Amino acid sequence: MAHVGVRPSTATGARVTALVAVVGAGWSGLAAAITLLDAGHRVALIDAAPQSGGRARRVVLTLGDRDFALDNGQHLLIGAYKEYVALARRVGVELDRRLLVQPFVLQYPDGFRMAALRAPAPLHLAGALLLARGLTWRDRFAAAMWVHRWQRRKWAIQQDRPAATLFVSHPQRLTQRLWGPLCLAALNVRLEDASARMFLRVLADSLGATAAASHLLLARGDLSTLLPDAAEQAIRTAGAELCLRDPVQGLQFDAAAKHWRVGLRSRVMHADAVILAIPPARCAELLATASRPELATPIAQLCDIETAPIATVYLRYASTTQLTEPVYALDEKPDQEEFGQWVFDRGQLQPQCAGVLSVVISGRGPHTELGAEVLADRVARQLARCFGLGAPIAHAVLTEKRATIMPRAGLIRPTARLPVAGLYLASDAAASPYPSTLEGSVRSGLTAARAAIEDIALSVA
Repeated sequence: MAHVGVRPSTATGARVTALVAVVGAGWSGLAAAITLLDAGHRVALIDAAPQSGGRARRVVLTLGDRDFALDNGQHLLIGAYKEYVALARRVGVELDRRLLVQPFVLQYPDGFRMAALRAPAPLHLAGALLLARGLTWRDRFAAAMWVHRWQRRKWAIQQDRPAATLFVSHPQRLTQRLWGPLCLAALNVRLEDASARMFLRVLADSLGATAAASHLLLARGDLSTLLPDAAEQAIRTAGAELCLRDPVQGLQFDAAAKHWRVGLRSRVMHADAVILAIPPARCAELLATASRPELATPIAQLCDIETAPIATVYLRYASTTQLTEPVYALDEKPDQEEFGQWVFDRGQLQPQCAGVLSVVISGRGPHTELGAEVLADRVARQLARCFGLGAPIAHAVLTEKRATIMPRAGLIRPTARLPVAGLYLASDAAASPYPSTLEGSVRSGLTAARAAIEDIALSVA
């Protein structure tokens, strides 16, 4: 494959650099931009939105008589987020201040609780099963044997299939209370919609690895404080161009000049390489504008990727309202109009948000047919039953209709390095063993940037 041309730096003695346009300023695009800058290349980071962060960023919501700095979608991080942690430290995020780190715990309002011990692996999980509340001895034995069996198989599966098939012989309560919620947390979809291979990979890197890898990382502020704010500042300080509110409308390769013409709403930018760190459907649209027959297969693969919604319901109560723990799993019972899957006490993580609870609903279901007022009412009723809470003071519902890809069994995504010189994919659009998580986004951004850096180096070798 031919490689992109590069433009020499004007500085005497400086190494040869290229200008790379990174389309999409979410966590994947930010990771790609920082990696390229560290390698000595020039970067233009482009996004149609007015701020960086993509699906994990700050939003200011008015709840009653006050404004609150919250998120456009509640997220849960785990200790296995190694690449995120490294990137955050690289751009100066003080993780000790920004994250509440605690051993893995899964608990429900009715007293069900499974908490990892502060002990080396695998004792941390063995203790969690031994001391779990709400599980029978049969449940504990089944879970222990299941984990042991997949550890012996190195968490690998030859033929991918729906994750639900991994638990056909499992006690129903164990699947409902343990594996189902873990799949929702890790892959954002239910077991029947998830890839067994991908679910096993996530379990291998978290519960199946070191004790620290299974830790829960809870943000002590809005999600912009965990990466976007610091990354954006680092990118600006490095002299990169940040183009917000300026959507890309088309891509064309100029064969004579050996560069890409990136058509923004405001102007045309010339770049030596382009990384698309945007959702699959939008990637397909932009790739189609390049009019290159080599891209037909990747475009078809992108068009085949299904997406699913995630709703976050914010409920404000009196500032004295506080749950016993900062996060609980909830039993979703759609037939009883109880849709919540997780609830977070934002006041325990952000004192300025005292009294605000956030409830997450991942995937498709009857709740998507309800209006915001009705959905908030149903969630408030669910919390009233679970925690004895009264009516909330105010509410807000944020729904991302295409928040996550559907990581179904056999999902095929294009590789990061596309079959046209100087064109790369990142974010959810690119092939990866990871689902639509923040760690997955960071890793795909790093992969695309490293591929571009390697190709640029080969082109001038």
